[in-house]
Amino acid sequence: MMSMTTLFLRQFRREFLLHIRQPKLLLHSSLFFLMVTIFFPLTMPPETSILRSVSPGLIWIAMLLSMLLTSVGLFQQDYEDGIIEQWLISSYPLSLIVAGKLVVHWLINLLPMLIFCPLLALLFSFTWQETGVLILSLIAGTPAILFLCGLAAAFSSGMQQKGVLMALVLLPLTIPVMIFGSGTLTTAMQGLAVSGYLSMLLALSLLAVGFLPFAIAAVIRISLVD
Repeated sequence: MMSMTTLFLRQFRREFLLHIRQPKLLLHSSLFFLMVTIFFPLTMPPETSILRSVSPGLIWIAMLLSMLLTSVGLFQQDYEDGIIEQWLISSYPLSLIVAGKLVVHWLINLLPMLIFCPLLALLFSFTWQETGVLILSLIAGTPAILFLCGLAAAFSSGMQQKGVLMALVLLPLTIPVMIFGSGTLTTAMQGLAVSGYLSMLLALSLLAVGFLPFAIAAVIRISLVD
């Protein structure tokens, strides 16, 4: 019987290798995020003040949609290959296996966004301080978004039109994270302290990481029984 740490690390390594060997979906997500954040300013008046005022909401909406894009089939391949059945009949906690899968998915999705942040700073005329706040807000807030995407993906595993169902399940739940995420950068642009916003983002992410793996595991069990 392996320890919980060993199980988590083994699942982490498995998911990381799967993402490295199948980079197409991640590439699509990264390109989608980049295209939205680059092309949208081209449709706006050239005034810097207007671009800066809409940039926080735009960046967080692009992040949400790109994560939703990569999460549509988060459990689908495991469902079709019978991997989930093996998880269920094993004696290992399904919630820990799910957590390992989602942590890798979060890291793989977050890294391109952080790499693109200096480019976003040039597009929207961010200062270095504002760019740093953007990076911190993404690190603090995206775990909640990704784990909510995992919950929506678990609901839609094995179903047709899963993208529509995921949107209906996910979008209302992400409203608090989106408000605090965009509010963090907006507050930084006004020269005010952002510690309160970052604390709320971190608290929401900790709640999601702490509780949602158990909810996702329960949804997976119910869906397979049905």
